[in-house]
Amino acid sequence: MRGMKNLLQLGDSPPTMRRSPRQLWWGGLFLSSLIAMGSTFEAVRMQRYYSPPNSTQRWAVGSITTTFLLAFLSLTLQMIPQAAHRLMGTKLELALIFVVSAFACAAVGTATNPATGMAINASGGISFGNLYYSTWASFGCGMALLISFIRTERGMDVSSELKSRGKRFRLWVILIITTLIVMGSSASSYDAKCDKDEDFRPIQYCRRSAFGVSAGCIGCVISLAVVAIRVSCTPRENGQGNKKKIVFAVECISSLIMLCFYCFAAAYLTSEEGPGAPLGNLYYSTWITFGLIFFVATSCFEEFQAAKLVYSHRNQQGGDVGEGGFSSIDLSNHGRPVDWPDNENHVPVESNLQEENGFRQAAPPVGNRSGSVGEVQI
Repeated sequence: MRGMKNLLQLGDSPPTMRRSPRQLWWGGLFLSSLIAMGSTFEAVRMQRYYSPPNSTQRWAVGSITTTFLLAFLSLTLQMIPQAAHRLMGTKLELALIFVVSAFACAAVGTATNPATGMAINASGGISFGNLYYSTWASFGCGMALLISFIRTERGMDVSSELKSRGKRFRLWVILIITTLIVMGSSASSYDAKCDKDEDFRPIQYCRRSAFGVSAGCIGCVISLAVVAIRVSCTPRENGQGNKKKIVFAVECISSLIMLCFYCFAAAYLTSEEGPGAPLGNLYYSTWITFGLIFFVATSCFEEFQAAKLVYSHRNQQGGDVGEGGFSSIDLSNHGRPVDWPDNENHVPVESNLQEENGFRQAAPPVGNRSGSVGEVQI
């Protein structure tokens, strides 16, 4: 009987405690939300000296406090062996991550809205740095927790999937986010100063804010369209050269339009009379968007130049250009495509033909100048 009792006790004992792969991100969320919570209380206390309490203040305090309490609860449970194995990698942790990310997003929206005047003043500039950066850090930790859970518990590595599709594809995905921020920040700036009688409106400021909303909306639509086309037209081994040429043409035209558009937007929105002149969401997102689209356009240009160079050398060597012009040209580095698809075992069919025609010895290197040459394999 005693042996049976010991056996039952052994079977009921909790499993060995293991460290959560997201413990670091939970700790970062705890610290950033703690700073954000203290800063929020301070900002609300200062505002109540000259204005009565409002729903926005209550929502800001509630969202960041809830984020802090949930992060503290998660870290506490992970230190208890009996509770850790019931939380880590389960649907309960996923639900907790979703709730935390939602409240962190709400905290960013309320704290960095110029209309509320908490972390950002009515002109769109940062007035309370601790609150501004800590709320954004909390949101970033929430997103990192979600990506980590999907990778470790569901076997979907989002970063590797984006990396396998090429550098320009990753930039287009980031552009969706930055252009959304441009649109939302411009709309908030317009509401803060331009939702008044026409006699009291700053005309130039309001026009530029409206232009920022349009720029963000157009940029987001274009970026979404390019990402959708790239996802639906993933290169295959069996060719489809005409389809690849169309994808590359759409990407080049889109990047050129957005580059011209945001050259003007960066100057127009961040000038002295623009809503993005002070350091804030609109300032950062506008210049980040301009930098990203500049790199995309540069990559497209270099890829086009490389394809044209390969085409001319193949004609000089008498090689078979193949169906669709550039469709069978291999933009490769030592016989392997540089960026898309990223497969170490992929051996292009054209490499043998290039060796037979003496192309490798005759042609100058056209590979890795931007890291994106041959991304759509035109």
